[in-house]
Amino acid sequence: MKKIITHLLLLLFVAGLTACWTEEIPEAGAARHQVTDLTATPGDEEAYLAWSMPEGWNPTDFIVYYTNADSETITLRTGGEQSYTVTGLSNDTQYTFYVQAVYGDLVSNYVSVVTRPATSRFPVTDLSASAGDGYISLTWSEPATSVLSYTLSYYNEEAPDDIEVQTLEKGTTSITLENLTNDKNYYLSLVANYAKGAAEAATAKAMPSQAIPYTLDRETAAKNQPITFTFNTEEYPTATEVKWTFPGDVVKEGFVVKHGFGSTGTQTAKLSAMVDGNLRTWTVEVEIREYVIFCSDWDLVSAYNGFKGSCPVFSPDGNTIYNITFANLTQLVAFDLMTGAMKWKYTPEALAGSYNPLTVNPVTGDIYFGTASAGQFYAVTPEGQLRWMFSEAQSMKSTAPAVNADGTVVYICDASGNTFAIDAESGSKCWSSTVGAAGCGILVNGDELVVGAGKNIIFLRVADGTEIARLTLSRDMTDISGFAVAADKTTAYVPNKGGYVSSIDLTSHKILVDGFPVGDDNMYEPVVAPNGSVFIGSKDSHVYNLNATLTAVNWSYKHMDGKNAFNYSHPCVDSENRFYITSGQIINTSYIFDANGNIIDQWTYEADDDNQKQMGGNNFLDGVLYSAFVGGGNSNGVFVGKYVGGERASGWSTHGGDICGSCCLK
Repeated sequence: MKKIITHLLLLLFVAGLTACWTEEIPEAGAARHQVTDLTATPGDEEAYLAWSMPEGWNPTDFIVYYTNADSETITLRTGGEQSYTVTGLSNDTQYTFYVQAVYGDLVSNYVSVVTRPATSRFPVTDLSASAGDGYISLTWSEPATSVLSYTLSYYNEEAPDDIEVQTLEKGTTSITLENLTNDKNYYLSLVANYAKGAAEAATAKAMPSQAIPYTLDRETAAKNQPITFTFNTEEYPTATEVKWTFPGDVVKEGFVVKHGFGSTGTQTAKLSAMVDGNLRTWTVEVEIREYVIFCSDWDLVSAYNGFKGSCPVFSPDGNTIYNITFANLTQLVAFDLMTGAMKWKYTPEALAGSYNPLTVNPVTGDIYFGTASAGQFYAVTPEGQLRWMFSEAQSMKSTAPAVNADGTVVYICDASGNTFAIDAESGSKCWSSTVGAAGCGILVNGDELVVGAGKNIIFLRVADGTEIARLTLSRDMTDISGFAVAADKTTAYVPNKGGYVSSIDLTSHKILVDGFPVGDDNMYEPVVAPNGSVFIGSKDSHVYNLNATLTAVNWSYKHMDGKNAFNYSHPCVDSENRFYITSGQIINTSYIFDANGNIIDQWTYEADDDNQKQMGGNNFLDGVLYSAFVGGGNSNGVFVGKYVGGERASGWSTHGGDICGSCCLK
């Protein structure tokens, strides 16, 4: 009786799921064995279900039911077959299928299985177009063996409604279109056709011409980011009156011009020139996006992931930017600065968070970082592959690593005060030394390694780690901050806890200023402007500009009441002594100050909630300010690059004088 009652209760549950059924499901009577080994194999808009029955059980039929995209319960009968292909499904949608065995007027309990159909109509992903005098050549790879044919369509920019269409046989991977009009853009679309229909189109653009009339340093850019347009004087040596007409009837003359577009989307410029007495015209198209980078697509194992205590840095060629997320799932992310696209993510095997700024090897391009867990310090190649892992350090919740000028040795100081020199090629230990406290700053200065730890500044020989000198300040150096160095390469500035800034002489190993009072709370990484003044952000929610001798505060700016606005702020400075910094509390705000403390510009980044607070640092290159946010609640932190203009200062900047953040002075 107990089994019968259980089956009846289950049947009542099934009845609730099947309120839209068009047939009556038999009542459950005596116990009947349910199906076993139920599997679901996803297909293209379908799913193949299969199951079995124990020996001796012979159902007369099977019922399959599921809920479709319109929240309707669909019921199917298999006619006794122990498999069924469910069609008419939506790809990339998760379905739960239920199967019951039918025994005359009785049914068994249901068994369920989950699957997600996916398309097998793979598009062409590598369509390439090249052009010449009156022709365009297309090449591609066949995306799947199940392709039945291709549909190629194209049109001339002057006749967008006059679309030429060709059907190409299976196995075709190239075609040349001839008798085309020179100096006009052609827009091409290639679709792979399958038994179940067409895949997404692959698109290309090309311009037939006797010779390429122009080149661009980039075909995609952020809003207002300059693009360099260069006329091809080699192929058109007699050309005169070269003009470029941009939106808003902005005309620029010359063989080489620069222009930034103020609107997003496809933007058009007109190029004209007199060639052998004839006026020739061409249309130039570029794609403009809002930001150089704007991304929050980080993997996670908790509610959110973002950037905390880190700072973005660049590859030696300045074409890639890197940063590392801090939450339980640490990820090193790399972005292409030309396209703004993510190039790759590297996720260490061991689950751990990070609170460690990155450093890039200025010679090899390898990226170095550590996690908060002991024994996890990594070297990752520019391609996103692990080169080695160093396992002797403790937690790397500490200062940024450093690399010597020739890129052969990496230096780290962990949260327990252990300092290591590591061979950059093999990852093997060269030497180790103990400095007594967590690393707050580290600097390679020729044959010396300068380590800030607690109140002490320790000078070590890079050859063997032996101590040369030790300076003791009155106050602790602020954690995970770093030094700034003046243009003379002898004066280093040290941020202190409690609102003070100190300075030391790197040559004489002497304290110049022991704790100049500036603010009311921890000071973070400073930066030295070309005019010698020192910019710094503080936990007290102020930014400050100090004179070079640390005898006066030139000016300050208060972002908000309360604290925590500029923690781990990693500010930047440009060649015109302008100061760049982003707030970390109450609506993220990025600021640009001039040398006198006037706000030149300020803006916020739109976010899903108010959790986009910066604790992940800034960096600056080619007129673009890069900022990284911590996130919170259920919202990932945003990593964003905005074009603002200006030129990176040639002196010491974000945890290092070079764009790699190598922390190497010489």
